[in-house]
Amino acid sequence: MPKNHTWSALVALAILAAAGTSLAQRQLVDGIAAVVGDQVVLESEVDEELYLYQMRSGSQLADDEALKVRDRILGEMVDEMLLVAKARRDSIALDPGELEEEIARRVGDLKTRHGSEEAFQAALASEGLTQTDLEAIYRDDIERRLLAQKVVDRDVRPKVDVTWAEVERYYEENKAEVAAVPEGYQIAGILVVPKVSEESKRAAYARLEEARARIERGEPFADVARAYSDDASAQSGGDLGTIARGATVPEFEEAAFALNPGETSGIVTTRFGFHLIQVVEKSDEGVRVRHILVRLEVTPEDGTRAAARAESLRQRALGGEDFAELAGRYSDDERTRGSGGVLGWFTPEELAPGFLETLSGIEPGGISTVLKGETGFYVLRLLAHEAPRTAPLDEIRSRLREFLTNQRLEEEYRKLIDKLSGEIYVDVRSRMTPEP
Repeated sequence: MPKNHTWSALVALAILAAAGTSLAQRQLVDGIAAVVGDQVVLESEVDEELYLYQMRSGSQLADDEALKVRDRILGEMVDEMLLVAKARRDSIALDPGELEEEIARRVGDLKTRHGSEEAFQAALASEGLTQTDLEAIYRDDIERRLLAQKVVDRDVRPKVDVTWAEVERYYEENKAEVAAVPEGYQIAGILVVPKVSEESKRAAYARLEEARARIERGEPFADVARAYSDDASAQSGGDLGTIARGATVPEFEEAAFALNPGETSGIVTTRFGFHLIQVVEKSDEGVRVRHILVRLEVTPEDGTRAAARAESLRQRALGGEDFAELAGRYSDDERTRGSGGVLGWFTPEELAPGFLETLSGIEPGGISTVLKGETGFYVLRLLAHEAPRTAPLDEIRSRLREFLTNQRLEEEYRKLIDKLSGEIYVDVRSRMTPEP
């Protein structure tokens, strides 16, 4: 089925559009990834979609996996263009105001994500864009997506109607697979993260004050960075290269972009520790900076104090204090603190061995011993435990119907795409991996 992958080549195409560059001119400076009818997919559009995919997933793909994902994205873009070609061939049009409404919704979402109108406008300005430029960039992409969806709604969805009798038959034939509910543990937790002591903070701050004093006396920043910085960049005199907005933590970014070339900041605090920042030069791409970092390291003594605090909270829970209230007041897990520390359901495979062993030995309502996790010390409460079972049809009836509906929609969608591929010229030029 078509994916929402249409927000592509934002900066590159914006610059070209603002300069009034034609499609033919663009193709002179950009490769063609695919041709569908009389439309083209540019290499830059596919690469930008891959970049956005990695940003959304929060991970950098390995080279081989990135090539596979890129090919999949290109395939989806080709499919969408086939649907658009059919829409135009069949004279399918958007409803009055539909395109403008969707553009406004998309721009509104971006404003919400930036937090304020001012922050949104500043982000546009940093890319050399206006809101009108952005809307113009979005227009063609959104129109294609809406037209493609209209074809799907007209030519695919009406062919799919899964009855309840079909759901029941599928359940009976595939019960062992679709109705198996694994063993599960529902858990609430209080997390205590070891924190750097005030004494360590004072020592780190004093060390950076000493470094700043040497810089103020005229010693080269790079030499002082090599002597004092705990960062890997110390070897290169603290040089981090050019950083763009949004590329680092807000506190560091705010301080760096407020400096002029040659200026050095005061002491800046981030989650990594204390920094001194010097701007080497500024450009349209961002600021080139050096820094000195004195890390705030958690010591074994900090860990001992955290474990003792976790044990104290455990004793309070064992003494009758409400576990959810304790989690709400004292847990360092910001994601679950507001829900009384509820972590959710876990299968045995999803639990660390020590956690599973402990939970297996207590009854629902019981409190665990203090357990050491990756980020700190946990006190767990077992809320519920379910043995493996087979879910009755009534429990999963709606989910099964949705699953079967989506499965058949995908089948009908592929049939339509295959049919259109035989009717409309398609030339995919930049596939990176062999077709299966």
